[in-house]
Amino acid sequence: MRNYLGIGLFAAALATVACGTSSKSGIGNHSSVDGTGATGNGTSSGGSGSIYVPGGGVPSINVPSGPDGSGGVTDADPGNPNITHAKCTPGTCTDFPTTPIMGMGVPDNAATLFGSDPTAFTAGSLCALEPQLGANGTGAMIPANWVRPRFRVIAPAGIDLLEIRLKSPMEANDLVAYATYALDANGNPSSWYLPKEIWTGATDAMSQASGIGFANNAAGQPVTVTIRGVNSKSPGTPVGVQGDFNIAPVVATGSMVFWTVNSGNVTPDSSKLLGFAVGDEGVADSLSLTQVKWTGELGEDGAVLRGYYDKTPLAGFTNGQVRCIGCHATIPDGSGVVFGDDWPWSVAAAALTTGAIPSSFTAGAPGIMKAPWWGQETMSKSHWTTGDKIIVTSYGTTFLNGESRTKGWNALPSYNGTDGATVDDKIKYHSLAWINAEYSGTIPTTITGDTDYGADQDAKNAAFQTAKGTGWGLIATGDTGVSDVSPALSHDGKTIVYVTTDNSPDGHPDATATKADIRVVPYNEKAGGTSTALAGASDPSLLEYYPSFSGDDKLVAFTQAPLGPDGPYYNRNGKVMVIPVGGGTAVPLAANTPNTCAGDATPGSVINSWPKWSPDVFTTKSDGKTYYFLVFSSARKYGDEFSAQFSLPANPLSSFTGLNSSSQLYLAAVVVDSTGAVTTYPAVYIWNQNRTPGTGGTAASLKYSNLTPAWDPIALPPLDIPPVPSDTIPK
Repeated sequence: MRNYLGIGLFAAALATVACGTSSKSGIGNHSSVDGTGATGNGTSSGGSGSIYVPGGGVPSINVPSGPDGSGGVTDADPGNPNITHAKCTPGTCTDFPTTPIMGMGVPDNAATLFGSDPTAFTAGSLCALEPQLGANGTGAMIPANWVRPRFRVIAPAGIDLLEIRLKSPMEANDLVAYATYALDANGNPSSWYLPKEIWTGATDAMSQASGIGFANNAAGQPVTVTIRGVNSKSPGTPVGVQGDFNIAPVVATGSMVFWTVNSGNVTPDSSKLLGFAVGDEGVADSLSLTQVKWTGELGEDGAVLRGYYDKTPLAGFTNGQVRCIGCHATIPDGSGVVFGDDWPWSVAAAALTTGAIPSSFTAGAPGIMKAPWWGQETMSKSHWTTGDKIIVTSYGTTFLNGESRTKGWNALPSYNGTDGATVDDKIKYHSLAWINAEYSGTIPTTITGDTDYGADQDAKNAAFQTAKGTGWGLIATGDTGVSDVSPALSHDGKTIVYVTTDNSPDGHPDATATKADIRVVPYNEKAGGTSTALAGASDPSLLEYYPSFSGDDKLVAFTQAPLGPDGPYYNRNGKVMVIPVGGGTAVPLAANTPNTCAGDATPGSVINSWPKWSPDVFTTKSDGKTYYFLVFSSARKYGDEFSAQFSLPANPLSSFTGLNSSSQLYLAAVVVDSTGAVTTYPAVYIWNQNRTPGTGGTAASLKYSNLTPAWDPIALPPLDIPPVPSDTIPK
């Protein structure tokens, strides 16, 4: 048996890759509500759900038909709660104060220092970090109910005062704010947050999801941003930048739960799942290793609890305890997550916040899931009803030496340092597979003593084989000489997209793999069929991996990278692409490219990966455009008042030898017009991802590498955190 140090194989590979009044957030956690223009979600029929209300219940949706409900505003779809509904006509909205917002420490004569002409500035030396600006509507796009935007710039030496100006054709006047500018001890510039009262308006639980403020009223047209900087003691001609960003005329739904890690070493506290609902100004712990009630994880031969043969016991863990919760997928009924544990790569499940085994899993299913060599998991609401609760995954079938796997649990054919072997003879190939979460049979996985060699081991394997066909099975693809891994099951339950690769010991394309292409196969009630290449995502001269279906099953997002120097795993040259589900020309996201002033050495250091779509897709009647959002991880440079980028040490047990920069999560928008033309927008840094509830009603900061997001219609407890302080709005 091999001594494997848990998460280090995965986390270190990924992580080397690894004040105001307290308020409870809940209005942002919006599920789609039946309304014309809503398409897709986990149900695939689209539109079913409700506004989330703290304490429960489904409110009546207040969708005004005009200014203050009095009429006069053109609204092509007045009954749709998933889009914006302006409460004022162009040039009449009063969301912005008529006098400037003056920040702390700003001199009284700030306006005089800049002069009265907002276009008077020297461009080139001041650069906007957030939001990423564009011209003629090409700047970043955020949903109308997203967390309020903040504004950050990199300014030349000597600049200590900023003028921030927002202009919208909907507003009666510009917003003008003055704020001090400085760098913190780590060289990160200060942030200016748009006051929440301006962004959302005076909302309550009965308000429309997009709010009644600036975000709602200005959506659908570019917002022009002009930021100028001066030295307050010697102003001269300001330096400045001008561009635009976009507010989508639709909302985003659901919650994000993502894996986060702060060390390449495995400890009970080194990794966990964090989560937030759309609009939350922070994140909260969703699941920690110490919470997980799933126990009895076995070694690869099924004779001992995992950890029994560790040369050095892993501090803080008992044998058989779950060590990794990273590669997770949301259970469609919202009861928790399914995730891949560490070596030897079994599958486990837990309810968020409590760690309990979800009630949707019957007693027989854990026996199957505790077998080794499973891969990444996927599920669909279309196959998560009584009598049909199916996990689609992959199953290790072939070892490196070509020997077929014939048992549920068996030792590797050889181990490093035994019988002359210089490497462990791990699993090389997987086949697509399924697991029945309602399996009613019994597989004896309990270890009765220190070991269970002999008859008990045989009984375990015999029961596992008996379960084949009812408790688990393989999904045919017709592929030969490759490994089938990383499946994604469509929301309608009819199609699987997956990756073919040449090496997958951990159930996903390995860092040493030299092949990764995306193929498509029918689900066909678990039987599969003959696969076909996804044209535009199956180029043998490229690596294409981690596919994900959009909420309406019309688009597939995936990661693409060139061959070398890294494999299809945390690749330094990775970029996120989107392609029609039927194939075609893959479109790279504008979000792949960091802001030019961020200091990234591009290409070759950004590591874009792990795209996941929002659960719902909405089309606006006014222009026929369909709005999609996705989240992805990236190791581009970052740093603010909450966190800073860092490096994690390499793990000697990992095959990963790439870059070790920590990653963060980013939002990207994709818009498809009525002709099918696809437009993508620059990335939006998710600034709340490192802010968490502290003690005594305060907020605290986090320093983690944030990875493997899932974005689904799952209800999280309301987040009790004070909002980020913002400047006082003049009355």
